[in-house]
Amino acid sequence: MGHLLFVAAAGGLVAAVIWLGTDRDDRLSHTLVRPAVMALLSLLLLVILAEAEFWAYSLSAAAAGIGLWESYLGAYLLMSAPVSRTGPVAQVRTTARWLLNTLANLMLLNLSAQLAFPHTFEWRGIPASALDVAYFTVLTFASGGYGDVLPASPLGKLLAMLTSVSGLLFATILFAALFHRLREE
Repeated sequence: MGHLLFVAAAGGLVAAVIWLGTDRDDRLSHTLVRPAVMALLSLLLLVILAEAEFWAYSLSAAAAGIGLWESYLGAYLLMSAPVSRTGPVAQVRTTARWLLNTLANLMLLNLSAQLAFPHTFEWRGIPASALDVAYFTVLTFASGGYGDVLPASPLGKLLAMLTSVSGLLFATILFAALFHRLREE
């Protein structure tokens, strides 16, 4: 169980590093979200060191929730307002950052749920490992799922729907932004 918690914390730290790596004048970076996520992740690391599992689950789920809010707000801003730098490299960098941010937060959310409720995701009737949950998240985000790792509870089904819809939204927004740029030129 401890290694799953470590993987969940690592996913949160990846998301935090992506936020901290954004440009200061980039419209996708938000001044209130970064400190909140960093504070939650700092508390999460302290809780992990103190081995208080309940608080670690709660804090990692809160960090993932805030991160997903940031991702969806970033998607809205990506569609509604132009990014300050408009070259092709800046657009690819912004889109890649948004993709990694969304995937890291979905993975953190799914791992947190698996930690708190071990039978959220199952593989052949046994609770899924951290690698199985990461595999499930990426595959469900990209294609709707393969079917070998399954959600085994109502919470797991809700998270599977959230992950799948996030993948569809990402593809839709990416193509809409691409066609919008092509129509402008």
